[in-house]
Amino acid sequence: MGIFGALTTSVAGLRSQSYALENISGNIANSQTTAFKRIDTSFLDLIPDTGNTTQLAGSVTANSRETNSVQGSVQAASVATYMAINGDGFFAVQKPGSFTDNLPVFDGVDRYTRRGDFTLDKSGFLVNGAGYYLEGIPIDPTTGNVTGSTPKVLKFSNDFLPSQPTTAVTYRANLANYPLTTKHDTSVPGSELLKPADFTAGHDPTVAGTGKVIGSDVQAFIDESISGGAVTAYDVSGSPVSLQFRWAKTDSSTLGGAHTDTWN
Repeated sequence: MGIFGALTTSVAGLRSQSYALENISGNIANSQTTAFKRIDTSFLDLIPDTGNTTQLAGSVTANSRETNSVQGSVQAASVATYMAINGDGFFAVQKPGSFTDNLPVFDGVDRYTRRGDFTLDKSGFLVNGAGYYLEGIPIDPTTGNVTGSTPKVLKFSNDFLPSQPTTAVTYRANLANYPLTTKHDTSVPGSELLKPADFTAGHDPTVAGTGKVIGSDVQAFIDESISGGAVTAYDVSGSPVSLQFRWAKTDSSTLGGAHTDTWN
């Protein structure tokens, strides 16, 4: 191998390492770019085609290797319309070819990206930071099932939806056989029960449909009942209303006779 061949091989190695450094620099520069995927470098040995009695130096070249199929890290965001794909898959998007009356005119070509920093623009489209418009498959509003299989550019109306009051609540609870109320005393039979006599006359809270707890009886009610958790309902104007549940045992089979375990 002559001097020229040695220099050529050395320069090829330097060029390949320089190319790898360029990829590394690009990865560092884009480390905070949304949905950016790093570029790896593959080195390829070049073996000269020579005879048995001739020796020539080999060489090396470098190529970029994409990592589009590699899962990136998913980070939390404060913007409600930001999205990320966990696993395989891409967002279907379109790019407008032109604008007419400030509205995009799409070219009809489906493209794919994993960049999910979508925000609503003034026209109701979801657009990511690279200027691509999100597509989706329409859903039947009645059945909730998808209609068709061809994605379309999504556009949302700015109209306010009418508020719907809560009309039903599904609630389940596990009740202890012996409630540990503030007033309970295991040495006194029936001390764990709610006692109508402790409430103002005419305001028995155990009377179905009409029973209520007035201000002066609130503490007695809390002392003789246990918490049943809470749920959030909504009134006709759409405002949230917290429903606080409390359970009270009003009779116990341990008292004998005609007594039965009864809860209100």
